Amino acid sequence: MKKRIIFLLFLLFPVFTVVSQNTPINLSLQDAEKQFTEHNLELIAERYNIDIAEAQVLQAKLFENPVISLEQNVYNRLNGKYFDVGKEGEAGVEIEQLIYIAGQRNKRIRLEKLNKQMTVYQFEEILLTLRSELRNKFIELYYTQKSKRIYDREIESLSQILAIYKEQNEKGNISMMEKTRIQALLFSIQQERNDVDNQIISLQGDLKLLMGLKGVETFQPVFDESILSQINLAFIPFADLNARLYERPDVKLAQTNIQISEADVKLQKSLAFPEVSIKGMYDRAGNFINNYFAVGLNVSLPIFNRNQGNIKAAKISALQKNQREIYIKQQAEKELFTSYSRLEKALKLYQSSNYDLEHDFEIIMEGVNVNFRKRNISLLEFVDYYETYKESCLQLYQTKKEVFLAMEDVNTVTGSTIFNY
Repeated sequence: MKKRIIFLLFLLFPVFTVVSQNTPINLSLQDAEKQFTEHNLELIAERYNIDIAEAQVLQAKLFENPVISLEQNVYNRLNGKYFDVGKEGEAGVEIEQLIYIAGQRNKRIRLEKLNKQMTVYQFEEILLTLRSELRNKFIELYYTQKSKRIYDREIESLSQILAIYKEQNEKGNISMMEKTRIQALLFSIQQERNDVDNQIISLQGDLKLLMGLKGVETFQPVFDESILSQINLAFIPFADLNARLYERPDVKLAQTNIQISEADVKLQKSLAFPEVSIKGMYDRAGNFINNYFAVGLNVSLPIFNRNQGNIKAAKISALQKNQREIYIKQQAEKELFTSYSRLEKALKLYQSSNYDLEHDFEIIMEGVNVNFRKRNISLLEFVDYYETYKESCLQLYQTKKEVFLAMEDVNTVTGSTIFNY
């Protein structure tokens, strides 16, 4: 008997595991961000670019390898030997080392360090963009699920009423038209809820991808809406936010691009100097004396090619990057003005709304259902109450959502966490 029980438990264990995995967990926005930072595959891949850039800095610090040349006479006519490696055979060795002049090595190192810094800012920009997407979709999912509960309440209530009306219709107490109108209203609301369900599935899929969650893992977004009543833009003036624009990754990236162009101009100018290399030579039997040792110096003559084209291109690139920086700053200022204005309007609408309506409507709807069953209100009034209840609640949620999305827009535009909840 014990063996049978153990066997049954063994069979049921995978089922228990799946159920536990599919049990939704409450997930705050802070938890979602932590999961995103640690497990987002795109971020993990982008971090490797920083390591690659660091490796390029290391490469720039390395000196050129020396070049060794070996020479051996094939046939010695004096003694008739092939490949004579003895004292009478001719052999030579030459070693050559390239030397950077005009600070070429240091300028290359400087350029690669700036390229690494640019890679860091590129990573920060991607991080900011993905985090903004995460927070926006989190807010969207939260209020979409709240909207679904409105539909669920109406469907549950209408289903109960429809069951009563079907029974009464069979008894001949109400007309087919009234029963059919209730069925049509229920079907319409079910269709709308189905669209909301599809939105929820899509948003959950996007969030799972952003957070690196598995397909079977489910979660319930939660956060405190009380911050809405605490926001006062008088304490967050536009001028203070405008000063934060210079900390945006894309602005820093534009400034670093200018520095890279300026560093490249200096490097290209240094490359116009002659290439210099020193060498040492040994010749055993092929010179005016045996065992000949010598040192030499190779210097290229910059007569035709003085790197003029690359220098000109680098200077033009620097001018181009300066204009690009001005444009990015203007764009950032425009985005801040737009997002701040959007937040002001969203807050104004929220503060002028009556949020007791949702609670009041729930009480009213209970009375509507009772009075409709008692035939105290008409079918048209009943349908109108349901439509008004649904639309009012959805608009209230939309108003709250717009404030949160506007706050997130300000966070993204300034590149910092102005609003935290």
